[in-house]
Amino acid sequence: MNRSRAKRALGSLLILAAASVWASPQAPQRERLSVSFPPPSAPDTRRIVLKGASVITALGDSALPEAVIVIDGGKIQSISGRGASHPSDASVIDLPGRFIIPGLIDSHTHYEEWMGEAFLNHGVTTAMAVGGNFGKKKEASQKAGRTPRIFDTAGRAPISPSMKEEQVRETVREWLKAKPDFAHLGDYNEKFSQVYRWAADEIHRRAGLLVFGHTENAPESIRAGQDVVEHMWGFIIPLMSPREHDDFQRGRYLHWSLFLRDWDKLDQEIREAVAQGAYLNPTFVYELGSLSSAAAKHEREIYQLYSEPSLMAYYPQNIAQSLLQKQRQIRNFSGKYENLVMLSNLTTAEREEFDRGYRLAGQFLKRWVRAGGKVQAGTDTISGGTPGLNLHHEMELLVEAGLTPMQALQSATIWSAELIAGKKGMLGPPKIGMIAEGAFADLVILSANPLEDIGNTRKIERVMKGGNFVRPGYDPAYFSFTRPPRKIAMATPVPEISEVAPHTVSEGNPEFEIVVRGVGFGRNSVVRVDGIGVPTTFVNPRTLKARIPAAAVGSATPNPFDAPGPDQYSGVFGDPTVPITVHNPPPEGGTSNSVSLRIRAKWMGLEDEVR
Repeated sequence: MNRSRAKRALGSLLILAAASVWASPQAPQRERLSVSFPPPSAPDTRRIVLKGASVITALGDSALPEAVIVIDGGKIQSISGRGASHPSDASVIDLPGRFIIPGLIDSHTHYEEWMGEAFLNHGVTTAMAVGGNFGKKKEASQKAGRTPRIFDTAGRAPISPSMKEEQVRETVREWLKAKPDFAHLGDYNEKFSQVYRWAADEIHRRAGLLVFGHTENAPESIRAGQDVVEHMWGFIIPLMSPREHDDFQRGRYLHWSLFLRDWDKLDQEIREAVAQGAYLNPTFVYELGSLSSAAAKHEREIYQLYSEPSLMAYYPQNIAQSLLQKQRQIRNFSGKYENLVMLSNLTTAEREEFDRGYRLAGQFLKRWVRAGGKVQAGTDTISGGTPGLNLHHEMELLVEAGLTPMQALQSATIWSAELIAGKKGMLGPPKIGMIAEGAFADLVILSANPLEDIGNTRKIERVMKGGNFVRPGYDPAYFSFTRPPRKIAMATPVPEISEVAPHTVSEGNPEFEIVVRGVGFGRNSVVRVDGIGVPTTFVNPRTLKARIPAAAVGSATPNPFDAPGPDQYSGVFGDPTVPITVHNPPPEGGTSNSVSLRIRAKWMGLEDEVR
């Protein structure tokens, strides 16, 4: 076995061994439909009729029972009710007791090509690639059988706060030549506000695209031209007092959600945003998903997916391990902990505060939709979660927050499709995210009704993209990495040591405490002395304390600086040392640089000069 195969096999064993706590009974096999699939490389040009299922178009409030869908040339030719006629030469598929929904849309991904099968197997037929620039591959994705449709931002217009107005507008015009489907500008903040306004205006006037992105002040950025607010915190930061905002920036609060408290002002922000046609892209799973009442179930589902050998033949092991661990972590903003802290390491009071923040964030989402606002379901994959599967989890969290199953489904279909419809729909109705005449035949056939339980969106029997059924399952040869895969955001880092104190001790010193300073430390960091782990106490992300056993510094010999000749005391020319390192366990992580603890001979004491 070569080294790369051995490494991959070891990674698989690590997942299976470390994830024994995630194991759950094998999911029951559902009855499979008897459908003949055309070869993926030869698109089906025949007319197809799907008959007898309840169809949820995403355009109304209820399902159309026993509907008849006629598909021709990859598009929906017609959709009719019970008993409607259909072309006699069409291939008819009877689907009694099934439910058909539009192909799902993940409106917030950082798409990479290896993700395609995972998206499609979970019914996600469209991925919005924020920051991506796929060029000809984007065009090819519209017809390719094993990838979702890709729509992207063609990178990002390279504007900066130092630019003059005409420079900004010219930069936007040049960027538009790459044919983006929507726009992604830099984070909106005070110093960026004027150039942001110029850029958004040029994007709207020249191309009619929607502007998507982060903001430090959502009410202001929406007035400046932002159309889709990425994450919820842009509405919350403006309501902090100057002192609170300063303390938040200094890492003195656990989470931004704890500032959801002045509901009169928040409701006013929501009303104004909705009146201006703004969308909210909350990435709820990414932000707070581990606090959901369904978190343990979601964890099991992710583990089951990562137990699929054909998928794991190419799926990055480091990402799989990090995303599994992330189900038990929470994004923390306090300097007391690392970025992603294990829930088990929180105090009882801290866990209660995070749970309160989760409920408050859910209340904000419910108020947003109640005011007429639209939510676009997105996962921020890959850092946000597992491609495809986590979009179903996102919908489930939206329902937990108070949205109806229909609203949650719309968030992952028609509302997200509007991202490519342009400002006020000026680019025309999208052909994705809905079941309607003229739309692409991107469909998901379910065995149970998602309007009764949004979790039923995972009960997928077949996925259709462009009028062709997608072959279910995973191809071990689907993708091959030519360079190491990326890490998720906030992955466990490799720590670095800058100093240790004390840095010198006398030989024979009894057990003592050492303070290790540096960066990248976490609750699970372990100090190692000459490669051996010792009892370690986490103080904060920059400081650890550890107990050094007496045996590690028992003698100042052998001394590498001693040389043959007349006998001298050890230590005249230098001291022996013990390497001190810090190890962060997987996923990711690693071992820090080494800092030497010097062992001085007793006759010298702790002074550096020989007397």
